This record gives sequence, structure tokens and C-alpha cells, in this order.
Amino acid sequence: MDDGRLRAVLTAVDCGSFSKAAAELGYTQSAMTHLVNNLEAELGCTLLNRGSHGVRLSEEGEHLLPYIKGVIDACDALRQEAAAQSRTQRHQLSLGCFASIARSALPQLLQEFKALYPDIQIDVTIRGYEMPALLHKGEVQLALVDDTCAEGFEWIPLTRVPLIAVVPPTFHWERDRISIDRLLKEPFITCQEQYSEKLLPPDAKRIHVTASDDAAILSMVSCGLGVSILSSLSLAGYEEQVKTIPLEIPVVVRVGVAIKSLESASTSARRFVKFLKNHYGVLEA
Repeated sequence: MDDGRLRAVLTAVDCGSFSKAAAELGYTQSAMTHLVNNLEAELGCTLLNRGSHGVRLSEEGEHLLPYIKGVIDACDALRQEAAAQSRTQRHQLSLGCFASIARSALPQLLQEFKALYPDIQIDVTIRGYEMPALLHKGEVQLALVDDTCAEGFEWIPLTRVPLIAVVPPTFHWERDRISIDRLLKEPFITCQEQYSEKLLPPDAKRIHVTASDDAAILSMVSCGLGVSILSSLSLAGYEEQVKTIPLEIPVVVRVGVAIKSLESASTSARRFVKFLKNHYGVLEA
């Protein structure tokens, strides 16, 4: 129901005439009369009695007056709450990402974004392959992930990240590149979520790590427990503790933004996506 017509009825009663009410609301008198007539037709009763002494509530109008005021109050409360929510959405961003991204690319990205939008409050959730569930439940508005995690969401690929062999500092290797077959001669440190799992034969000897944070794997490699294949983003902070060797056959993964719907996203989320597009450009999907 259009609360504007209800407000017109109350204004007419307060003013005592359609002409005064029309002037106060910025309508013509005929438009004012049309509004009230349409409302009475919709409700199936007469709300106002018109006479030579002006307008006043009818008996039915008197009975319905509390309900009319209730609808108007509810509409006012709805608009106020919607405006408050809109202001909140414009100033809050809940972002999810992998730990490797949080250690490497994210700090600089957030610094640049905050310089552009200092009023936006940013909450970062760091997870592994649980990220799709967080997106589905709305616990994060968008996520910086690889294309595997982006299945079922709107996906904006931003950059390609190479996978790289990670070996202990004492690992002796003089060539520029290394094959996966050579790496498999060493204990291989991995977890089920690693990209490298897809590259390994089922019978490869592994040290399984139940953790989505690559830092645990890097620490084990640095201590000489084995080797691994990780995203180059994972190396942030560990560059001096391990040795890296490019793969003989290069492998890359695509990293980008996964979001339920960019069109219906909050203002903050849309601003962050636009910022990322400007920063990286957009890869071919």
C-alpha cells in the first residue's frame, strides 16, 4: 500500500480542506482528491466526509485512524532502518583470502585501498578451502581465491601465479629448473588442499600436513624434512629460509575475486572490486 495516500488523508484532516492539504503537499486540488478517492476505492470504505465546512474523518475513518498511523509509522521506521543499513554497507567490507595472499599481496592492497577510502572498515578472514562455505553463508562479502574455490560464484580473474619448487637451503641443485619426477625422489610435504596434489602420482611418498596454511609446510622444508611445490605467493616472509627452483614444465594458477553477485553487492564490496580491477587489470576468463 502506498503510504503517500495515507499521509494525504491525515494532512487533509489536519488542514480541514483538500485545497489547504494540496498546497502543503505540493499537489493540485484535483490530484489530492484523486489520491484520496483511489485509497477509499482500494479499502472499500469512505474515510473522509466532505462538506461545506471542509473535510473530516468519517466513522470508518475514525475506526481506521490508528491503523493508518501504524502503517505510516512502520514505513518511516523501515526507511530509517534501510538508510542506516545502507550507510553501514557503504562503510564496511568483509573480505576473505588465503593465508598466502594475506602474507604477500594483501597488505599493500589494503594500504592503497584505505588511502582511497579511509572511512571503510575492513574485516579480513583468513581461511583455506572452507572459503566457499563462508561466501555462501554471507560471512564474507567477497574472497581473494583461486578459480577452484570460485566455482559457483561470480568470478573475476586478476592475475596468474606460478607454482614453484621449494627445497631446503642445503638441497644441491645446479640447474635452472627442476622436474616433478626429480622432486618425487625426496619426501614430499603437502596437504590435501595443495595445488601440487593434482600433479603427484597416487603412490608418491608424502609427509601429509593437516593445515591449509603453507607456513607449516615451509617451516618443515626449511628444516630439511622434505620438498614441496607451492604458489609463489606463499614464500612471503620465508625467502631466506628455503631455496626455490622454477619447475621444468611451468604451472600457473589464476587468482581473483569470487563474489555471489557484483550487481547486488554492497557499495564497499563494489568499490574494492573496482580497485582490484584497476590495480591488476582483468585476465581473460
